[in-house]
Amino acid sequence: MVVISQNLPEAAGRPRVLFFGMTGAFSLPPLVALLEQDIEVCAVIVPAALPVPGTQKPPIRQRTQTRADRFGLPRAGNHPYASIAHLAWTRQLPVWEVSKLAHPDTVATLAAYQVDCICVACFSRRIPRILLDVPRLGCLNVHPSLLPANRGPAPLFWTFHEGSDKTGVTIHLMDEGLDTGPILTQQTVIVPDGIRYTDLEQRCAVLGGTLLAESVWKLYKGNALVTLQDEQQSSYHPQPQGKEFILIPEQLHARHVYNFIHGVRQWGEAIRALIGKRAYIARYAISYSLWDVDKPELQALLLREGVVQDELGSVCIRCLDGWVKVNGEWDASQELEPV
Repeated sequence: MVVISQNLPEAAGRPRVLFFGMTGAFSLPPLVALLEQDIEVCAVIVPAALPVPGTQKPPIRQRTQTRADRFGLPRAGNHPYASIAHLAWTRQLPVWEVSKLAHPDTVATLAAYQVDCICVACFSRRIPRILLDVPRLGCLNVHPSLLPANRGPAPLFWTFHEGSDKTGVTIHLMDEGLDTGPILTQQTVIVPDGIRYTDLEQRCAVLGGTLLAESVWKLYKGNALVTLQDEQQSSYHPQPQGKEFILIPEQLHARHVYNFIHGVRQWGEAIRALIGKRAYIARYAISYSLWDVDKPELQALLLREGVVQDELGSVCIRCLDGWVKVNGEWDASQELEPV
């Protein structure tokens, strides 16, 4: 790792930023943190929805609040706001929908704000070089992993997929790569047994907001330290596909299987546990246990059969070092080969 000082002169006043995010729950806590830490958010930028086939959308347009926005949207997490757009309108901040990030109209509109930083928290489009060069001090991204590990669009999914007992949040300067820019700060987040994906996501988002606001101020005051990422320690994962929801429990630790099922079942994908050539669709993980000398009969049966069903319809599935108790049903559609 190489540590580099920004070595910039301290500025007066307060930093001005543009905030890029989505209408989901992860983007909201970082925007709240910026506003609470006396950072001037000049505008909020969200990606435009895909156009109806045969039509075109302008490269950038200001989004106005509708009646549905005011009254018909659910709240995001534990916040009193439905989304970053809802919060922006509450604070009388402009909200821009962008369909073409590199278009001259988009660049001109955003450059006119003359901001110090662009702050990004869960934005679905890759930001081009021409926009990265707009802010005076650079673009900061909130990434829910301990970079350079788990780069990519869904790092928390891969935290569960890998069976990790910890993840983290990283604030890094953005370059043209995918989560490859120099790191300003990062902090570990513990993954407790049985935590849901949305709850872990919110823990990371809240911590990310705190770290983001601190990083903006450090950059603005000229005392930020940045650390280059170690490419030899890096890993990248794409958006998960169907095969990533297939488990082979006998090759995995029981805690790993339990936390994966419990954590990512909110994705709506069927989680299949392969037992021989049969697949059990695990709807809900009830508990897990390591091999227990107090239950020798169950252990012997699991070692022989791989799965045991109880009188209530739940099943115990053999794992590498114990078993997981789950609710679900057998997949009768087809036999699956191990992946």
